[in-house]
Amino acid sequence: MKKEKYIISRKLIGGLLLKTIIVFGVFILAAAATMFMQSDKTLAAKKKTNSYIKILGGSMQLKNGVLTIQKKGDPFVAVNETVLPKKSIRKVIVKEGVTWLPDEAFKDCKNLKTVILPNSLKTIGISAFNNTAVKSIKLPKNLKVIKKWAFEGCNIEKINIPKSVERIGVQAFCYTKIKNITIPKSVKKLGVGVLDGCKKLETVTMPGDVEVIKVPKPSIDNDFFSCTDLFYYKRRDDGSSDPIKKVKFTTALNTDILKRLAECESYEVSSKDPHFKSVDGMIYSKDGKTLVRIPLGRKKVVISDKCSTVATRSYGYRTYGMSVLREIVFPKSVVKITSDNDLNFDISHYKCKNIKVSLNMSQLDNKSIQRLWTTNKYWKKSLKNELLRKGFASLNEKNERMLMLADGYLCSYLKKEETDTDETETREDIVGLVIPDNVKTIGTEAFSEYDISYITLENGVEFIEDYAFEGCGLKDENDNWYAVVYVKRDNIHISDKAFAGGESVRIVMEK
Repeated sequence: MKKEKYIISRKLIGGLLLKTIIVFGVFILAAAATMFMQSDKTLAAKKKTNSYIKILGGSMQLKNGVLTIQKKGDPFVAVNETVLPKKSIRKVIVKEGVTWLPDEAFKDCKNLKTVILPNSLKTIGISAFNNTAVKSIKLPKNLKVIKKWAFEGCNIEKINIPKSVERIGVQAFCYTKIKNITIPKSVKKLGVGVLDGCKKLETVTMPGDVEVIKVPKPSIDNDFFSCTDLFYYKRRDDGSSDPIKKVKFTTALNTDILKRLAECESYEVSSKDPHFKSVDGMIYSKDGKTLVRIPLGRKKVVISDKCSTVATRSYGYRTYGMSVLREIVFPKSVVKITSDNDLNFDISHYKCKNIKVSLNMSQLDNKSIQRLWTTNKYWKKSLKNELLRKGFASLNEKNERMLMLADGYLCSYLKKEETDTDETETREDIVGLVIPDNVKTIGTEAFSEYDISYITLENGVEFIEDYAFEGCGLKDENDNWYAVVYVKRDNIHISDKAFAGGESVRIVMEK
């Protein structure tokens, strides 16, 4: 019995010993495999950190963080993470012979700070340095083209664009730290948003006749694609923006470019410009007698006392930026306000909704006053008070909501005092209003913010100008809008465009 127990114990101990040896062996093998794998990874990492890659017609070599590229003619391939670790690249040297940096050449090489480019380089591709740490770069003297997004998101603070460059693409320098930049006269085409989001941007020197490269608007609704400014956002983190201090033009100015310059405080026109001059940061005709443009970033405007004519386009031009105008002062010398066929200014692009107007001239004709009145709704409250103060206008004694100018000219049917300037939801309906006989002319846009249902014109009314009325308040059985106008004289002249919306007007003669 004892012998049997002894044999069983020996078998049990032997089995346990064998299992222990097997487990220990597996552990040793696993550890060895891990060590070998780590060695392979370390070796692979070293190979990637220090790599030599042949490319067609040249080579790319990464050694100790420096990527050296040698190539003849056509562009080399962009840096590929599977071949070269982007985070290891701190410096790039492109040798002579390379003529083109390919699209996304060094995109997302976030530790790349230093770049040396050859004079043979002609083109910098799309997003070539996008999202790198490059702070400064010397562009080669023979460079011709900088494509879109080339330096987007870089840390560039200063850049000198050589006089050989002819084209700069869309948003080429957007979201950089550039403070001042000169775009040479050689540049003939400049992409929209080229300096978008450059929070430190203060001054831009550029040609006055450069062609703007626009972005085709896609089928989807996208704010960027609907904007066509060259630098339309100098945004803070909270979404607000500051005006750029100055834009200086080095060639003759094409005024169409001005609507693409966003909020700028001051313009400086070339002294050699044959048509324009700049005074106190504003643009005037060459003789200084006509105000041509006011910068969108100017809060207070004091018009030159050498100026006699103000063009409505000077403050009412089409734009894609926001005007910060708060106050405008007209000097004694101004005697005329002229209209110049570009009055489709989006009034929502004014930040200030209660602009102050000061009139210092001794006289102003009816047409000039009417143009002032109809070209900016945000200064109407102040303008009304100034017109009354200067004696250029009066309130009709028979209806004080009628703002009258000389010779019986009805300039405007005033809104009720409590009405908000931007109120569009509840337009007032005119029902049964009588235009008294001391009114001879109903002026342009006099009732532009009302719907007319019934209105009576007394004997004094002789003429109704274009767009005097905007909308009708009645509907017929076919849901067509119309208005009824009762007249008491048969020789009244009503313009074909008296109703801006083109609605039907039913004229009823009253004896």
